[in-house]
Amino acid sequence: MTDTTEPLPEEPGRPPTAPPVQPPAQQPAQPAVAPQAAPQAAPPSAPAPVPPPAQPWAAPATGATVDEVWALPMEAALAEQARRPRRAALLRWGGAALILVLTGTATAVAVTAPERTSLPGLRTPNDGRYAFPPLSLPPLPAGKEAPGKADLHRHFADLRQLLLPAPAGATLEQPAPDASTSASAGATPSAGPSPAISPSPGTSPTGSPSTGSGASPTAGALPAGIWADCNGFAAGDKNPEKTTAALLESACRAATKRVWTGPDGTRTEIWLLQFGSNTEANRFYERTATKSEPKDTAALHRSDLVFSAMPSVAAQARATGQKTDGRPVAQAADIAAGDVVARIVMTNPQGVPEQAFRQVAVLQADLLA
Repeated sequence: MTDTTEPLPEEPGRPPTAPPVQPPAQQPAQPAVAPQAAPQAAPPSAPAPVPPPAQPWAAPATGATVDEVWALPMEAALAEQARRPRRAALLRWGGAALILVLTGTATAVAVTAPERTSLPGLRTPNDGRYAFPPLSLPPLPAGKEAPGKADLHRHFADLRQLLLPAPAGATLEQPAPDASTSASAGATPSAGPSPAISPSPGTSPTGSPSTGSGASPTAGALPAGIWADCNGFAAGDKNPEKTTAALLESACRAATKRVWTGPDGTRTEIWLLQFGSNTEANRFYERTATKSEPKDTAALHRSDLVFSAMPSVAAQARATGQKTDGRPVAQAADIAAGDVVARIVMTNPQGVPEQAFRQVAVLQADLLA
């Protein structure tokens, strides 16, 4: 219960009384501490073992195996593991590239080695060209040069053997006589030596003539044509009187021709006219040959066909405007090579193949170049 009695006010002038002093409380008695026991003596220690003698080639005594001792450090091991995938990938890609190169080389050899006609799917379609026998040049008389080397561009070989032979499968309209057959009495309108030269054995042909510069057919002997009359060329022209006069003016000395019908039905007629000189042949070529027309063909017009493979001769192609399936029914080519002028006329109601016409013109020009 709380004492709520208010204290009495102090009397003035009386000093305050000090509070009564309380006696200190007695502390509880602490128990007595037992005295510590005296330490016992330690047992005597065993003698230390003597280490074995050091072995210089032994692994360090670290508790690790020999492989662990000689293993790479952790950083080097991680770097080596990082290099291994790149090295393996490089080897794989290198092997794949080598296999690809070897496979491609073997495939190329396997495809190009055989004939194209022997491979399925690679057979060359027929574009109208003919299969001619190997071409060769007739032998020259002793001491005479080829027309390309002589300054006068004279042909000293047998003119009949300069005719392009008929291709395989063609039908000749006249037999080809032996090369020793002499020229007919009316073969030349002007007097002159007969160009008949008996052929001698020559080098066997090695292939078709090259139309490049500096190349020519090999020396040999082709089937000879027949001697013809220069007036016979004029007789087959639409204006025979004018052509005959031009032949006499330019002194046509000899003529030969060959006519065949190819396996495609195209009729080919080739004339070779030989003159006394290169000048006379060029005059007839420029004034008459490129302007006259065969009488059995429709009107011929100069075509855009260019014989770029015949740089050593002059040539001009003409074609009729009448066409079948886009091909002209008649084409003609006039060629001037030295003292010889050639006329090639090819006709076919179904159209003359352009490749066949170009082939015949180029090969005939190569025999004359």
